[in-house]
Amino acid sequence: MVSEIRNRKTRKNNSVSKSEDEIRHHAREEWNAAAPGWKKYRKDMLQWLEPVSDQLMKSSQISRGQTVLDVATGTGQPALTIAEKIVGPTGRVIGVDLSPEMLEVAKEEAAYQGLTNVVFQIVKDESLSMFSDDTFDAVVCRNGLMFMPDPVKALKAFRRVLKPGGKASVTVWGSPDKSPVMAAVMKTISKHVTDMKLLPSAVAPSGNPGGAYSISSVDMLRDYFLKAGFSNFNAEKIEVTVAQTDTVEQLWQGMTEVTGFLVILLSKLPDEKKLAIKNDVIESLGKIFSSGDLVKVTGELILGTATKSAQ
Repeated sequence: MVSEIRNRKTRKNNSVSKSEDEIRHHAREEWNAAAPGWKKYRKDMLQWLEPVSDQLMKSSQISRGQTVLDVATGTGQPALTIAEKIVGPTGRVIGVDLSPEMLEVAKEEAAYQGLTNVVFQIVKDESLSMFSDDTFDAVVCRNGLMFMPDPVKALKAFRRVLKPGGKASVTVWGSPDKSPVMAAVMKTISKHVTDMKLLPSAVAPSGNPGGAYSISSVDMLRDYFLKAGFSNFNAEKIEVTVAQTDTVEQLWQGMTEVTGFLVILLSKLPDEKKLAIKNDVIESLGKIFSSGDLVKVTGELILGTATKSAQ
């Protein structure tokens, strides 16, 4: 009987582990697929997301000479800005990510800027096992925590590698109701794609692990931070513009290059299906934006910051 219980627990743990691995695998594949688009639109993405990075850096109280970890750094932001403008040559920044393709873009940019105080490393999961306890003065994570299969586990790792008194600051997508463009796009795509296996975890229903809106409320984010052992949690909501174009056609083209799940999905569909989706998306977005107006993709982010208590 005891042996059977043990076997059941083992099977359950293996199932959970496999599920988490699948979430990471999908995230890695989607961000790898998006890397060329992020490189192509790098300047635009930097401009649109700069206010978010600024808020992260301000809330985590990073200062000159400090050592900072940027989790889910992608193509290198805000790690590059922190290295160049805040910690200076006496400080150090490490950016980590699941996607080697995104990190290659980050490394190219660091070399182009001549920055020697920032390095980028691939991680296999959110445990941050390559780092010792009490290593970093601050940990930041811009729009990455919600894609992780176990946010509490990730935040516990953030806390472990932080020095006592250090701050962790993250942003996550808030209510999906605040993202009408993405809602319209996904509604249109779902009419054409009925195979759920082709649809990404990134747009899973709110609350599902690994989804873009999996941490869509301040209360949920607070609960995760407190369960991870942090104190002095505070949060604010930020209305953001994450893309801006002259026409809906330009917006759709950009989305098909920088949104990983779209890159992968469209690569699997025949040309006539891709054209049908494009035409329907453009028609749908045309109902949101008046002719001649700037086309903006807006949303709500939650910025959460907490402290590792001094020991």
